[in-house]
Amino acid sequence: MSDGRKRFSGSEYKKRAKDKEYKESKVLNKIPKLSTFFKPATPSSLNAPDNGQQHQHDLEEIETSKCESDLVINNLTTSTLNMDPATFYIDYNDPAKWIINDVTRDYVAKHGINQNLNDDFTCSKREYPDKNRFLNKSLFVRTRINGEVQSRPWLVFSKSTGTVFCAPCRLFGSAHLSTLVTIGFNDWKNAVRKLNDHENSIPHKTSTVALIERGKTAGKINQEIVLQLEQETNYWRNILKRIVATVRSLVIRGLPLRGSEEKFGSYHSGNFIMTLELLAEFDPFLSEHIRHYGKIGSGNTSYLSSQTYGEFIQIMAEKITKQIVEEVKVSKYFSISVDSTPDVSHVDQLSFIIRYISKDGTPIERFLKFIANTGHKSEQLADAVFDTLNQYNLDIKNCRGQSYDNASNMAGKYTGLQARIKEVIPLAIYVPCSAHSLNLVGISAVDCCEKSTTYFRYLQELYNFFTATTHRWEILLFYLKKSKCVKSLSQTRWSARYEAGKSLCTSWSEIKNALQAIIDDANEKPVTKFDASVLLKPFNTIEMCFMTVFWNEVLERFHIVNKKLQSVNIELGMIVELYGSLEQYISRIRNNFEEYEGKAIQICGEMQYKKDKRRTVKRKRQFDETMNEVITETGKEDFRINVFFVILDKLNAELVRRGSSYKNLCVKALIEQYPNDIEESFTNECLHLRDHLFFKSDKKRNAQELCKMLYTNDLIDIYPNVTTALRMYLCTFATNCTAERSFSALKRVKSHLRSTLESDRLNAT
Repeated sequence: MSDGRKRFSGSEYKKRAKDKEYKESKVLNKIPKLSTFFKPATPSSLNAPDNGQQHQHDLEEIETSKCESDLVINNLTTSTLNMDPATFYIDYNDPAKWIINDVTRDYVAKHGINQNLNDDFTCSKREYPDKNRFLNKSLFVRTRINGEVQSRPWLVFSKSTGTVFCAPCRLFGSAHLSTLVTIGFNDWKNAVRKLNDHENSIPHKTSTVALIERGKTAGKINQEIVLQLEQETNYWRNILKRIVATVRSLVIRGLPLRGSEEKFGSYHSGNFIMTLELLAEFDPFLSEHIRHYGKIGSGNTSYLSSQTYGEFIQIMAEKITKQIVEEVKVSKYFSISVDSTPDVSHVDQLSFIIRYISKDGTPIERFLKFIANTGHKSEQLADAVFDTLNQYNLDIKNCRGQSYDNASNMAGKYTGLQARIKEVIPLAIYVPCSAHSLNLVGISAVDCCEKSTTYFRYLQELYNFFTATTHRWEILLFYLKKSKCVKSLSQTRWSARYEAGKSLCTSWSEIKNALQAIIDDANEKPVTKFDASVLLKPFNTIEMCFMTVFWNEVLERFHIVNKKLQSVNIELGMIVELYGSLEQYISRIRNNFEEYEGKAIQICGEMQYKKDKRRTVKRKRQFDETMNEVITETGKEDFRINVFFVILDKLNAELVRRGSSYKNLCVKALIEQYPNDIEESFTNECLHLRDHLFFKSDKKRNAQELCKMLYTNDLIDIYPNVTTALRMYLCTFATNCTAERSFSALKRVKSHLRSTLESDRLNAT
């Protein structure tokens, strides 16, 4: 069947094909070659402000040819006109060859200016009557009057002409400005002055601003796409700001972030989602984000999952640790302190603390990490210390001190941790924890006599009795009113027993009345009445009241000193002063027995001691015994000699023994020479500093105040060896209380609800 089209023979098809080919060749011959579209770079064309007229003429020829054959021209011009002609004919690294048009301006604005600083400047030679001069790299920078050096990113070297051009002015300036715009500048003899004049000119600044503004939009194919990308970036940046602020606030306080489920609107979602929901009530932006992405599920970006804030916690922890390590390296000298405790999952955690001097001369103590399951042997502890220092690239040779508690595996003189570290670095002096030593002083004094031991045991039994039931506690509160309630004895800090003793001393009558009320109550059980009567008996003795008054005043002094010893700013000299002040205090109150007795009688109303109330038993003399008079001590004298003096003597002896170790350290720190740290001019510097302080008529300063004064007044260069000695002295630990504080944070972070927390996450949190 015929489709309606005319059929030609084979010869006719060939004839028609030849005619078509002839017509196409005729059209192509009339179209100009590609080389005619653009002219080569010549001096005249370089100085021309624009080549737009020639380019327009070429386009007109193409348009004329297009009328003859739409098919051929469309195929040809589409591939030709879409090309970037400057890509093939312009050398963007050589400003002398630039064709100044919008294409060139956009290219330079988008890709930046190449100054060709690595080119060979020998072609820049210019002959002067006195000598030949060349371009120097110093012309590419500018030295201001205050000494600051600024670069000249606008200056470009042209290898073809051996001159320099101002790129912004050549692209956007006028041709009559200077040779920096037209043919290139090469007056090297007067280059500094002329370049300074040019960069301070208004046309140059205008051209530079034009290039910068052009760069903000050059090369952007679709402005709407770019705008959309910026909006998307700003959106997620604002979301991350809120997420990071929330995570940081929760982590700083040691609060758990994750709940039993991760769902918005659930009561079991945890603190992280709860905080975001709270903020969303007052933040429409965050509220809208949660509405769209809160229930989107895994596999989609929302920054609301536990994995996201887990990564943020790790990043923040790494940044903080890196900053601490950098500060330690800048300070150079440091000391270490370690202590261990079991966590809630029965894993032994070794806390690693480091102390160093900040840039302003203040001592700083920082927690580095918890080390799990290191063991309790000194060899294992030493390996853990060395591995940790190597992990953070801290040189053990710069360690100048170490402080631990008084346990044998830590403080052992021959095989303890401090001895093993001294084998590696002998300059790392060991300082026993002064707060722990003070606790041991008190424990020794309590255990020295039966009366003292009975007193503290009675305080705990009194607390246990009233806290056993809420009914007893209500009775106690009824009689106490505004007085202090009974306190339990502290299991860690001996000096904190001051609160327990003070509550009994200030509420003696109220507690006594509460016990009597329980005894007189007919509704109480016989066992309760019996326990109350047993506790009431000591209230009727002067011995118990005397111990209450005496220990209340002694513990008050010890408690205040102990709190001072726990300060980060404490130093060895202050420890010696505090221990010495306690020694003098104990020696002074040795003569205050009558004063304590008078206060006890006034409180309890009892004047006789137990020994005076007992019947004196007379021993029957044998027939061969002489009739010498037997001297018997009164109850008062017996209590004074066998209790009061014994406790004071034990306190004084322990204070002298424990405090002597710190006195020896201070003397050694002042006399011992560090040949690798302190130069021979140290003595002259000390004499100079003494005269300097005397001339200023300054008050007496301790080591920390002196070090801070040197840093604040910028005197480190004048007294470098004194500063080094002070840094080594002040970076030494006086107590390891910071490690004890880390245990409190450990219990707060790794609770029974987060007992499976891994070590990396624990240290990051």
